[in-house]
Amino acid sequence: MIEDRIGQLIWAFVSTMDEFAAAEQAARAGRISGIWLLPTQMHSPEETAELVNRAQAAAKVPLLIGVDAEAGLGLVMGGGTYLPTAMALGAAGDAELARAAARITAAEARACGINAIAAPVLDVNVNPQNPIVNTRSFGASPELVGKLGKVFVEGLQEPVHGRTDVLAIGKHFPGHGDTEEDSHLKLITVNQPRERLETVELPPFRDAIEAGVEMLMTAHVAYPALDEEAVPATLSHRILTDLLRNEMHFKGVIVTDCMNMHAIDHSFDPRDSHVQAVAAGVDLLLTHVWDTAYDALKSAVREGTISEDCIEEAAARVHRAKVRIFGAALNRPASLDLEQVKSAVGTPEHADVADRIAAASVTLVKGSLVPVSQRPLIIATRMARRFGPSVDAQLRKALATIGWDNAEVLMIDPIPDGSQMRKAVEQARASRWVALLHFNRVESFDPESVSASPDLVELAAMVAKTEAPLTVVSLGSPYVLPRFGASSANLCTYSTTDATLLAVLRVLRGDGPARGTLPVTL
Repeated sequence: MIEDRIGQLIWAFVSTMDEFAAAEQAARAGRISGIWLLPTQMHSPEETAELVNRAQAAAKVPLLIGVDAEAGLGLVMGGGTYLPTAMALGAAGDAELARAAARITAAEARACGINAIAAPVLDVNVNPQNPIVNTRSFGASPELVGKLGKVFVEGLQEPVHGRTDVLAIGKHFPGHGDTEEDSHLKLITVNQPRERLETVELPPFRDAIEAGVEMLMTAHVAYPALDEEAVPATLSHRILTDLLRNEMHFKGVIVTDCMNMHAIDHSFDPRDSHVQAVAAGVDLLLTHVWDTAYDALKSAVREGTISEDCIEEAAARVHRAKVRIFGAALNRPASLDLEQVKSAVGTPEHADVADRIAAASVTLVKGSLVPVSQRPLIIATRMARRFGPSVDAQLRKALATIGWDNAEVLMIDPIPDGSQMRKAVEQARASRWVALLHFNRVESFDPESVSASPDLVELAAMVAKTEAPLTVVSLGSPYVLPRFGASSANLCTYSTTDATLLAVLRVLRGDGPARGTLPVTL
């Protein structure tokens, strides 16, 4: 029945447990093809696996279970291995580390019943002002992004027991790396000629297609050089069908970025946008309004806006992807044993890979490091996080782990006030060696999360005037570092993970060199 085919084109994006329960009902009725989990439902591997068990038991057809695990399951799930970012892998420059990161991500996903990972990011981050791709990209070189993206795809989709049961979703086609705003907040445009897109944006996607990537995710971004109507790629037949399908010969599944992003949700009628996306060539609608999407597609078929053949072709591509995961009979997956799940996630072996990536990625961006004084001062910015301890607790634990007992710690806000500035200066005068650790990371809907405030820059300048040698460390974006001109040295880690923090503290103390290479231009 065409209604069943329509259901296979819809991926439910759930934000609350009430929405999860509603998605269960939709799965039972065959009105959705998958469920996308968020950190709000994933406090532990066992909780995640229990939700997956519930969803798959309810489903009329086995479900795609997707997550945004670009930096390992620890990015979105408590207890998972939290890996350094893609840009850290770019700084390490080691394809086998990228492959190992992908294998770990797939192994922990598989253990929890997750079968689709929204990674790798194939965007080439050529714009230093980009607030939403930034460290999620491997770097600013199409060659580097293509090389690491290709092995990441291979690592994620590596068969286990003869079956590829975890699929990669490369993103964000045709490239989100040359933007200065967040498409979660508004519709934005990449105004580059076709020739530039062919040499910078598109090559990593071609490499991923060559590697056999099963799914590609669309960008809610307009590209006038590819479609003069300047609609977002998600809604563009010229981009998704003429370019991606016909010119680039992609045979896999095209999935939208979430349709709740303001670039779509605030710019188009929701019924129209979902129908237009499928008409453009989308196979799977990742959407927060799955009932609206289902009803809109059903009406569109009845009214002749979309042909049954279009629905059938998209559903067939989704079916082929599910066959890779579940086998030709699409058998319901076995219920996950929660004790086995717990033992397979966050293992010491996986943590060792995170440590290796972190150690290889720390980059000296400017200057030279000064030997540590007898009274070192470490100033660190606070940062909100989904899981785990505060930055203060994380930092103190890391210092204890490496035995750096004489370091004094001063915690400040990302926008420090006058009293914090005065205290930093006072303690810097007494210490004669200072490191400023700025914790920052990309956050959807918050472009300031990956920046450095003028007040923080001013604090660094004031500390530098005390004549205490100052090293500024960005545990996140490298693009903030040129603002800290008063420092004697700048380091970048591209990430805020435990492994990253341990690695950079060891470099600061002089235990070893900064081995990374800057993968972008500042």
